[in-house]
Amino acid sequence: MKIWRVLFILFPAFFFWPSVLAAGAFSQAQIRPEPVPGEILSLKEMLTLSREGNPDMEEARARILEADALFREAGSGFWPVFGVSLAWTQGDAPSSYLFKTIDQRRLPQDVNFNDPGSFHNAEAVLWGRMQLYDGGRTGIFRQMADMGRKEAALGLEHRGNRLGAAVIQTFFHVKAAEEFLGIAEESIAAVSRQLEVMEVQYRGGGVLKSDLLSLEVRLAEVMEEKVRSENRLKMASSALSGLLGFCPGQGIRPGRADLVLPDMPLEGDAAMALALEHRADLKAMKISMQRYRKAVDAEGRRMLPGVTLQGRYWHDDPDAAFDKNRENWEVSLKASWEIFDGFSRKAGKEGALARKAGEEARARKLILVVRQEVEEGLSAVSGAKARHRVAQRAVALAGESLDLVRRQYEGGAVDVTRYLQAELDYNRARVRRTAAFYDQEGARADLARALGLLAGEV
Repeated sequence: MKIWRVLFILFPAFFFWPSVLAAGAFSQAQIRPEPVPGEILSLKEMLTLSREGNPDMEEARARILEADALFREAGSGFWPVFGVSLAWTQGDAPSSYLFKTIDQRRLPQDVNFNDPGSFHNAEAVLWGRMQLYDGGRTGIFRQMADMGRKEAALGLEHRGNRLGAAVIQTFFHVKAAEEFLGIAEESIAAVSRQLEVMEVQYRGGGVLKSDLLSLEVRLAEVMEEKVRSENRLKMASSALSGLLGFCPGQGIRPGRADLVLPDMPLEGDAAMALALEHRADLKAMKISMQRYRKAVDAEGRRMLPGVTLQGRYWHDDPDAAFDKNRENWEVSLKASWEIFDGFSRKAGKEGALARKAGEEARARKLILVVRQEVEEGLSAVSGAKARHRVAQRAVALAGESLDLVRRQYEGGAVDVTRYLQAELDYNRARVRRTAAFYDQEGARADLARALGLLAGEV
């Protein structure tokens, strides 16, 4: 029959071609980070880019695809399995001679069973089997795989929540560094103007050399602060680029902070209730505990028998002609029950119970960790808001004091040391206010993460 000869030709190609395609796909994988975009990006745009290009998010999406493949694989037990086998045999073993010759329908009548002679045979087989019953284990494995898919989806959500908080906080670090740099540049300009005036006065004999040197020292200090601010800005901007999936050696340009965080409770029990509702890792843990309970059930069902339907259709022919009068077939229904397995089933169930107990302990630990994160987030937000209010008041007072001292200094009522101290106090107050403001926004973002509110679009 020609169909068997065609199968002889196609079988090797069918077996090796998927491996060739997979190797080609892997060789084309892109692992080099992309350059930083040149345009200014708002906070919302950065969050969108981070969820698309961050390697952690790509890994989480790959886990979803893997879990989906495992789900389909687990469901394959409900389907029949078909295959083909092709074999060429030659030998002089009496048992093989008899079985193969009988299947060829060519057993001689005067055969010597002790020394039948040599034989050769070409065999082509179509076979199939189907598991009719396995104690329900296949159904349980499919349910567990479906739970794995849900866990993988929640894993992506959990990573998105953490990544969102990291992007928001790093964005505010960049904005704070920009403002620190601006304060330093303004201070340099102010001190430089005063230094020019004092140099003129010094040449005219109106001020002492020590006053001029004190102002030059102050100028050196603010220039040093500018260098530190530039370095902080470069490092924060580079970190932000890395979070978005771009080359971290290059700084990204942040634009508007156009993200409005949702209103969040300021009391522990209400905040914890919100976290229990929104935290993806808590939802995943709940599903994981259900999956471990299913695993215990599956181990218990190993005691039940299995029923399998199987069949074969084959040709044995010494000349590989596969004539129709040499065809064979058989169908069987097999029931098996493993009575003793060396206590393997008992050990398997005990192991499943131990894994379930471990998962329950991990769940309790996660609840404690979440509660701690919520409490820390609430405390950080409360403290940051208080510091920001105090810092705003300090800037107003320091600014008023600097104006008074400047007028007194220009009128000769105070010396340069008093003026420099007032200018230093004012700039430090501005720096503290800026730091307090962005600490407050970062603390709110961290609290939103602890509550699980940053997984999607906020």
